Amino acid sequence: MFGGYGVSKAQRVSIGLYDTCATQQLELRPLRAGYKILLGGRMTPLPVDVPLRVQRQGRNLVFQHDSLSLAAADHVAVLHADPNAQIELTLVQPKGAPRTYDGNMSLFVDFGRVMCLNLVDPENYIAGVALAEVGGRAKPELYKAQALLIRTYLMANRAKHLEEGFNLCDQVHCQAYKGSASAYPEIKQATQATAGQVVVDGEGNLITSVFHANCGGQTASARDVWLTESPYLLSVRDPYCRKSRGAAWKRTLPLTDWLRFLQSKGVATQHIPMRGYVYRSETREGMYELPGGIAVPFRDLREYFNLKSAWFDVAVDGGSIHLTGRGYGHGIGMCQEGAIRMAEEGKKASEIINFYFKGTRIVTYQVGK
Repeated sequence: MFGGYGVSKAQRVSIGLYDTCATQQLELRPLRAGYKILLGGRMTPLPVDVPLRVQRQGRNLVFQHDSLSLAAADHVAVLHADPNAQIELTLVQPKGAPRTYDGNMSLFVDFGRVMCLNLVDPENYIAGVALAEVGGRAKPELYKAQALLIRTYLMANRAKHLEEGFNLCDQVHCQAYKGSASAYPEIKQATQATAGQVVVDGEGNLITSVFHANCGGQTASARDVWLTESPYLLSVRDPYCRKSRGAAWKRTLPLTDWLRFLQSKGVATQHIPMRGYVYRSETREGMYELPGGIAVPFRDLREYFNLKSAWFDVAVDGGSIHLTGRGYGHGIGMCQEGAIRMAEEGKKASEIINFYFKGTRIVTYQVGK
């Protein structure tokens, strides 16, 4: 069933790090003995805890190291046989805080910057994404549910960045990933407890395993946001997230900006009285309805005004528009703050998945079949 999705235990995935950053210089510091640098066809041992500085110079990489003399090259790999070995990466230009990664590194120049790929065991990557997404203080069943969705996404999207030379990037465009979760054994244990498991729809296909911070009390349907029907990405009433920090928000905008945007969508605002812009709803709606049968997608308003969600009431006061919103994120799929609460109340990972993704199943994929 899952031909093309299988991943053997020895096979690592390549994650493009700092994908939105024009990296020019960085440092790699092996945190464990046994790392070697592959340069010009030769493998040279790297001393533990000694930084290797890598800088772009035209199309090549140049290196600085306290005890090694390394020739410039267009590509370099820093390798360890153990997938759990760790290496520290620090951006120097532009400046960034150190991050610890499991596995290997591959560096080359492309797009006018140093491309840095983390070649990492899939389960270590999944644990790292779970940490980046929900932090290190959640319950094990929440981490299991999150790991199931992360693994499903990985299996379905391994070719997303292949034209750029790697599988996935570390941004929310793919899945947020900031390095190793080895300091959080509960996350590692939850990931291993679900190893090999993915979520499929009623026909056995990998689901679109999306999640968001907070739905505000009701998730959105894929039809209302993406204009795409899905039998499992339906709107669900969610009582679990309503008291969480991301459940409510407020925003005030100039009335002139509001009208200007509506006019850009073809709305004849000169024919609409001020009270006509007022909108209240107890449930998620796809369209902001105005007098005269005119409607604008809430998602368009959210994107243009950079709002936290596409679920909000609209009030008018003088020269201002006051928005009272619910939720944080696109609202489709699993509400993370709701799922956190479900796990705290003793719900199992399977219950969390089935609550947010109706009619789906958790199955074990078959490697190589």
